[in-house]
Amino acid sequence: MIQYLGYFAGALSVFAFVPQVWRAWQTRRTTDLSMSMFALLITASSLWMLYGALNRDWPVVLTNAGMVTLNGALAIAKVRFGSD
Repeated sequence: MIQYLGYFAGALSVFAFVPQVWRAWQTRRTTDLSMSMFALLITASSLWMLYGALNRDWPVVLTNAGMVTLNGALAIAKVRFGSD
């Protein structure tokens, strides 16, 4: 039962980024977004995915896979539409 809590918390964490990704791609305005932040978040989430995989903790793996995907989408938007 506690694993479902992990899935739910992970889903909320991932879905919290969806409006930002959507807005960045719609408005094409990303100048205030930090590439350093995305580099750190993608690195951290990748390490959490590895940790989760090694511990067979699938809520951790799936949550961080979603975070890597969405932060990657924001980083791509930043490269494509904005500059530091």
